[in-house]
Amino acid sequence: MTPAGKGGVPVWDLPIRLFHWLLVADLAGLWWTAAHDNLALHFKLGYAALALLLFRLFWGVMGSDQARFAHFLKGPAAVLSHLRHMASPGPLPPQRGHNALGGWAVVVLLLVLLAQVGTGLFAVDDDGMEEGPLAHRVGASAAKLARRLHHANFSLIQIVVAVHVAAVLFYLLVKRENLVRPMVTGWKRLTFLPGEGEAGVGHGWVPLWRAGVLAAVAAGLVAGLVVFA
Repeated sequence: MTPAGKGGVPVWDLPIRLFHWLLVADLAGLWWTAAHDNLALHFKLGYAALALLLFRLFWGVMGSDQARFAHFLKGPAAVLSHLRHMASPGPLPPQRGHNALGGWAVVVLLLVLLAQVGTGLFAVDDDGMEEGPLAHRVGASAAKLARRLHHANFSLIQIVVAVHVAAVLFYLLVKRENLVRPMVTGWKRLTFLPGEGEAGVGHGWVPLWRAGVLAAVAAGLVAGLVVFA
């Protein structure tokens, strides 16, 4: 029996789940290599992060329903409504995928990570021995500014990640909603709305070959950046 038959609905497709957990691992590696001054590996992991982020942007336009930005980015009224539900006692209304607030949180996280990778491409280290692939295309002062922004933006990333983890714990401990399990299994236990059943919750997933093509394009763009910079 499928999870849908037990009150579950398909939420996150395999490409989104792989992106999420690979990005988590990559960010941990980037932090570790920076802390231990292993800049050679740090740059390689930075290229991997850029490829992952490019793929997520592509998948946000051409991927499955729940992954598309147009599907989960809502207006201020929806965000305020969700905040009111969060502040009220009891469980949240049934929600597939990102809620109105979580959707914008995804955008914020993607932006700060893109800023981190972008500044890293132009940054030069303190002694000038290691530099990003595009550092030679800007002046020394601009490369040093990129390094300072790279370091400062990492503090912002830590704050965003901490808020993300705190939100996951809030949903789990206060609202009794497990956000981690669906990101592992792809399915979410959900009480169907009146008049809605399994036939009304098609997953909207697209063929995996499309994800493979987009991942290859993202990797190719990063490889081209490294080779032809």
